[in-house]
Amino acid sequence: MRALKAGGSSIVLRSEVMLTRIATSLVLILGGSVSAMSPHLQAQKSCRRHPQLIGKCFNVHGRLSVYNGAPAVRLWRIGTRRVMGISEQRFSLPEYRNLPEDLMKQLNEENEIFGDFLICPFTRAKPREMQLVCIESAKDIVVKKRK
Repeated sequence: MRALKAGGSSIVLRSEVMLTRIATSLVLILGGSVSAMSPHLQAQKSCRRHPQLIGKCFNVHGRLSVYNGAPAVRLWRIGTRRVMGISEQRFSLPEYRNLPEDLMKQLNEENEIFGDFLICPFTRAKPREMQLVCIESAKDIVVKKRK
C-alpha cells in the first residue's frame, strides 16, 4: 500500500493509522470485557464449600432485602427478631459466591425476596449481634415490591 506516489500516500497512511486505532480500541474493549467478567466467572464455587464456614448449613424461611449499612444484603428469619447478614466483605473470597447469581439479579432496593433459604454460617449466633452467613440456594421464592 505504501507504494502509491505522492498524493495517494497520505491517504494510505491515514487509513493505516485509522485501522491501527480501530484494532487497538477493539483489543482494549474486549480485554476490558474479559477482565470485567473474570470475577464473575471465577466465583463458581459453592457457598457450602467455603473454607471459612464454622458450622453446618441449615434452612431458614425468611425475607431477603437490601439495607443501608454493612452488610447491605440481609436475611430476616420470619417469625423472629433475628436478622442475618450476607457477608460480601469480611468473608469474601474471589472464587466463592456468597449469594447465588439468580438472587442477585432479582434483589435491589425496590424488591424483597421471600422464600426458603439454605444458609451456611461464618459466625456463631449471638444475642443482639448480626450473624454473618452465605446463601447456598433458595426455593419457593416470591419477589415482591418493597413498601
